[in-house]
Amino acid sequence: MQKLIHRKSIILALALMAGAAPRAVLRAADGDVSADNLVLTMGETTYRIPHIELKGATLSAAELASLFSGDEQAIDARLARLSAKSLLIPSMTTESRTGGGITRSAYQSVTAEGLVAGRIATARTAASEETVEKADGASERYHWGASVSKGIDLRQLVHLALAARADPAEALKPVIDEESVESLTLEDKREKLTVTTGPIKITGVRGRAFASAPGKLIERLDRYDPEKPDADPALFRDLIDALASLDVATIEFRDVAVAGKDEPADKPYSIKIGRISAGKIANATVGDFAIENFSLSSSDGGTASLKRFAIRDARIASFLENAYPQIGRIEAKGFAADLPDEHLNESARMKFSLDGVEANFPDFREVAPTKFTARIDRFVIDLAARGEAPSTAQFLALGYRDLDLSAAVGGEWSEKSQEATFAPIRFEGKDMGVATVNVTFGNVSSAIFSSMPLVSKAAALAASVKGVDATVEGGGLIDRLLAHEAKEQKTSIEKARAEYAKSASRIVAELAGGGEKAKKIAEAVAAYIMKPKRLHVRLSSPKGIGALDALAKRPAQLLESVDVEATAER
Repeated sequence: MQKLIHRKSIILALALMAGAAPRAVLRAADGDVSADNLVLTMGETTYRIPHIELKGATLSAAELASLFSGDEQAIDARLARLSAKSLLIPSMTTESRTGGGITRSAYQSVTAEGLVAGRIATARTAASEETVEKADGASERYHWGASVSKGIDLRQLVHLALAARADPAEALKPVIDEESVESLTLEDKREKLTVTTGPIKITGVRGRAFASAPGKLIERLDRYDPEKPDADPALFRDLIDALASLDVATIEFRDVAVAGKDEPADKPYSIKIGRISAGKIANATVGDFAIENFSLSSSDGGTASLKRFAIRDARIASFLENAYPQIGRIEAKGFAADLPDEHLNESARMKFSLDGVEANFPDFREVAPTKFTARIDRFVIDLAARGEAPSTAQFLALGYRDLDLSAAVGGEWSEKSQEATFAPIRFEGKDMGVATVNVTFGNVSSAIFSSMPLVSKAAALAASVKGVDATVEGGGLIDRLLAHEAKEQKTSIEKARAEYAKSASRIVAELAGGGEKAKKIAEAVAAYIMKPKRLHVRLSSPKGIGALDALAKRPAQLLESVDVEATAER
């Protein structure tokens, strides 16, 4: 939302009439008011309107001339009495000089109809253009196509522009019902970038005065030095308040196209996006945000595409304040990429795809979620496309032309039981097998979610592990490893399997301390290798094993202090 062109143009036009320069010609007859050669300078900006007409106005020429004089209450009272059939501005230009740069804007055929008690029913602009020439020589150009606004409340706009909120409980009021722009083109010569869009539409804008008046807030932003954030410690708080003081029902951009060139290689690339949308924006939270039908193409032959990316219930303030942004849901579907791998060789490619990924965080306590689920569906890596890369050679030797992986994880904290459970943690590989792990922690207090790192770390150290339940199913990976080993050693698969089972049993027993419970696990592992169908290992401790115990005791001592179940399906 670079500009809300129509309503700005109309407010400026009325302000110009109210503060017309001495050389301007102001005429009024039977409720019709017109003026020529309006010129007004406000701050660093000069506004020029060759001609303006206001028909059926309820205010006299003298009242219109003082429309924007005095304080906010006086202006609001006059706007409340302002009605007119129509407003016409054939053309309008502005010029602003700030920071050594120049910004010029031009508006064509601005019209408004149905102005009643300071509220405009419909406003239109045929086209507008803005050029920004910066002090360092860079320049940008914006061209906006035909646009239409509906339900513009001038009184609320003036309130937002001039006031600082005195009442903390001030209610949000309608500002604009709907605004649409036919198209937008942005050109940045220095960055060698061109951005175009199809229709842009915004609906349901409501607002209230900011805690810090907009003009002062902009000045503070201009003075902000990232190296000295303590110079204005309240700046981010006031920015978040400003975001929370504006509600938007929907924002939509269609048919977005980006064309540019990379530096320093100067290679062209292009991006296309079918739709960008956001909705239910309220209290500094974006209810819904989505990007659909994204595609990227570069001159080196690289391509990437994404059918949909979406987030829900994203709290904007958390991106600035918290270690973990507060987002209710994230999802991506239909991602694919085919990129050159110049670090390997000219013909090598990085090709991969992803059916879908999603994560849900339905509840937060301070800075972290107390419950979540996440999953990745079919992340496929084309191994053959990379050629003889060291990272893929071993998998290719096992007969895998691609890796097809999926995963899922879930977790929940119970305030009543003071337990945190991660279940399931699941990994699956096509033609490999499935591993599932469930872990339960005890003595997990709410302090672990504290925004203070020292408090949360202390709470984490006080927690204990009460149980670990692990299951491995399927033996595709083991079977291929054994077949490959048998081929390398020129022996039978059966003999290789027996040797691997024996070696694995010995190693597991030694690592686990060599006790009876360690041997029980080792025997189950060996049985699984001999017949890789299903391996299940469960460790439980009603009292839990704390961090200090884990550091002070040897593996054998820890294992002997827990209940152990270990079985393999034979």
